[in-house]
Amino acid sequence: FDGASFGAGGQYETLSGRAFGELDPKHPRNVIIQYIRLAPVNARGMVEYVATFHVVKPIDMSKASGLIWHDVPNRGRRVVIPAAERAMGDVGLSSGWQGDNAGNTAPGPNNDWVTVPIARNPDGSTITGQVLARIINRSGPHSQPLIVQTNPVPSKPTTHDTRQAVLVSRAHESIDGKVTGEKKILHTDWAWARCGGEHPPFPGTPDDHHICLKHGFNAKLAYQLVYTAKGPYVLGVGFAAFRDVASFFKYAAKDDEGTPNPVAGTVTWTISRGQSQSGNFLRQLIHLGFTQDESNRKVYDGAWPIIAGKRIALNVRFGMPDGAQKLYEAGAEGPQWWTDWPDTVRGLPTKGILDRCTATNTCPKIIEHFGSAEAWGLNLSAGFVGTSADKDIPLPANVRRYYIPSTADRKSTRLNSSHIPLSRMP
Repeated sequence: FDGASFGAGGQYETLSGRAFGELDPKHPRNVIIQYIRLAPVNARGMVEYVATFHVVKPIDMSKASGLIWHDVPNRGRRVVIPAAERAMGDVGLSSGWQGDNAGNTAPGPNNDWVTVPIARNPDGSTITGQVLARIINRSGPHSQPLIVQTNPVPSKPTTHDTRQAVLVSRAHESIDGKVTGEKKILHTDWAWARCGGEHPPFPGTPDDHHICLKHGFNAKLAYQLVYTAKGPYVLGVGFAAFRDVASFFKYAAKDDEGTPNPVAGTVTWTISRGQSQSGNFLRQLIHLGFTQDESNRKVYDGAWPIIAGKRIALNVRFGMPDGAQKLYEAGAEGPQWWTDWPDTVRGLPTKGILDRCTATNTCPKIIEHFGSAEAWGLNLSAGFVGTSADKDIPLPANVRRYYIPSTADRKSTRLNSSHIPLSRMP
């Protein structure tokens, strides 16, 4: 920070590195990770990962406040705590969790990522499965990538033989799933390839993530591809890696090779924080019980999911963690509310996001806040009123919620924490 001094925290420094970790696939805290029993193991029978981290700390740790902000990178983008938090002596920690190795989450010098294993069948053969991908609002003769929000779809096809996949175009889709004007595109009229620009015209240059159409794309149509993918990443390891890095900086004096923890003995509280996709990650981390480490210690004292109305599609086979819960994107599975609540519409048991941490007494104190986009565009309402939408779901004692509605007059904006009966909203 160019020698600058920040209030009570004084001068700060940054430390960047990698955490080499391993997980016991049979440990009760880890067995919930999808495919972990099919991940390769080392000589000790452990599943290995590598996660990056970035620490922002006072040079003189006697000036530290005792608080670590554990920030969740959004699509790999490293987080550095602001000057106001440095002025209070807080410590910042950003660490990798997204292991699909695509777009911004691919290893790089200034982003945070995690390397996770690829699952294989018990006999060593490749795991395959069907994946759905979409292309919308695209036109022209150039090829188009299969994108989830801003990153490529991470799942690679088993073959470029277009006869082994189904590509359709659609003229219209309704929010309740009614489709009109669907046409199957002949397998001879498209290719797994890049075409146009620097690449030759159809059938183009073979590529795992781009689709080339013989007659080009029409922006008035949506394109949907169902194909067989191979080699799923064990993406749920990202939850455990995030938990383990936080636990190390909170509790450990040194690592297994004797490297000292640079903030050892100074951490009293750890608060996890994430916005949008990163907040969805936090909701899922809490729901899956990664608030407790392998030594059964509470990892997070607080959690702050910001404008996050769902959970993330990370701990699923062929997961797509970049999704924003648009039409046909995963993220609404299971309970979307904190406390136990019936889900008769979907025929699911009475459950809540806090079930597992309540059972282990490791739930953090939670503050969440939203704007109108989450309510009207990102399926937030189910978290407020359930799938039946007939009653407000009560908040547990450890949760505080703030809803900040849109307003035309910025001068009149205020934080209103009064009770709003959303079940009576249109």
